[in-house]
Amino acid sequence: MENVFARPTTASLSSCNAALHTGQRTARRGSLIWLLAVVALSMTPEPFEMRWAAGLFLLAPLVLMPLALPLTTVTMSSKLISPLWITLWRIQFPAATLVAISFTLPTGTWAGLMAVPWLLTTGLIALIGLLDFDADQNRSLERLCSQVAMLYLPIGGVATVMTRSELTVFGFSDIIILATAVHFHYAGFILLILAGQVIRHRPGKIVRVATALALFGIPALATGITLSRFNYLYPEWLAAVGLSVVAMIIAWGQCRVAVRKFCGVRRSLLLISGLSLIAGMCMSILFAAGVFRGVHLLGIDIPWMLRYHAVINAFGFALCGVCGWHFVEQQTMTEHRPN
Repeated sequence: MENVFARPTTASLSSCNAALHTGQRTARRGSLIWLLAVVALSMTPEPFEMRWAAGLFLLAPLVLMPLALPLTTVTMSSKLISPLWITLWRIQFPAATLVAISFTLPTGTWAGLMAVPWLLTTGLIALIGLLDFDADQNRSLERLCSQVAMLYLPIGGVATVMTRSELTVFGFSDIIILATAVHFHYAGFILLILAGQVIRHRPGKIVRVATALALFGIPALATGITLSRFNYLYPEWLAAVGLSVVAMIIAWGQCRVAVRKFCGVRRSLLLISGLSLIAGMCMSILFAAGVFRGVHLLGIDIPWMLRYHAVINAFGFALCGVCGWHFVEQQTMTEHRPN
């Protein structure tokens, strides 16, 4: 049976095109669930920051993931990968729906259990990424972006279960644990998948170096935040600024590729995505500088970041980015379709 998510080969253009359409259909269904979840969240007694962050988080499993999975560079180099992809496709949407329901329940055992299927889904994605890495002989940066993105995702899955189960570690607040889940779904997965797409179009050596650094910058930031609980502030500040800078370079590369190679809706979406990422990372640098100095520069605190930085990254960068590259892939399939 043909993999519905694998990158296209000469012999499987129609299958890859079907994967793109399948991802779009799933994302449309997920959009409906997401809207219902946002309405339900608005009626829960959770603090505003938690409800806001939860709504932005749920956009990832329900809408962004179905659009991003067909953009991965996984191949059928291992016989185990194809059945695992089929299984992933069957469980992804139900698991995403269950995690949406979990956020509408009071935190505790039942809400945590409802999030477990999503943790298992992220684990399956990581297993596919690991198998693809093991079978990869070339170690191209494009494929490495997908492989590492898939391996990071279960960290976000664990954080999701923790935030719904009221579990904590090192005394972190619920909002920080939820922010960790958001970080590894957006920066850990979506950013690297889109960076891999940019690398395909040869944006230049600087962007390639920035992409390679981003592979390490994502866990470095999480480590820095953990160390901050023990009053080691330099690692968090350096990691936050470093990751923001390399993300802006990747965004600049995406804008450059969009202007040079695409037109119409594809160019517009990729430009919006890139410029949104640059704006969001500027906010991150100001926030990190404020945390380091013990003040809120320009009034930028966590609630402010949730209202503006998170929204710009979720809708401007991530949603426009995956849609833009989706349309690029569809155009590629059309151009290579046999007459």
